[in-house]
Amino acid sequence: MRRPVLVALLTGAALATAAVALGDITTNVSAAQTLATATLAPPTSTAAAQVSCKNNKPPQINITWTPSASSFTTGYTIYRSTTDGSGYTQIGTAGSSAASFADPSTSLAYAATYYYVVDAAAQSWSARSDQAQVTTLGSKCT
Repeated sequence: MRRPVLVALLTGAALATAAVALGDITTNVSAAQTLATATLAPPTSTAAAQVSCKNNKPPQINITWTPSASSFTTGYTIYRSTTDGSGYTQIGTAGSSAASFADPSTSLAYAATYYYVVDAAAQSWSARSDQAQVTTLGSKCT
């Protein structure tokens, strides 16, 4: 069965507008295809360390990483867990030029182990770093 074909004849301004719209669609599709076929590299060298102990203050942890090698990375999402390898909860985000993040929690425990991962993001894609772990000091500082 043959399907009917709709042909529209455009002239003048309508033709110019249609050409611009088609150009925009082509550009946007090409950019998305380039991103989809490229590799989004995860951050590397992820590490977590307790900041120097402060008298009667909860532990503070800084997370650092080497930024993604992918030039189209738009930012990072930082996750924490108390379970090795799973159970991560998002604790914050950082911009595309960031390489560190301070855990904002004021309820981190002493003598506890925390696990961190960092995701590089680009549109709806992400790439996860290796896990970093830190065990906080055994007691409050004096």
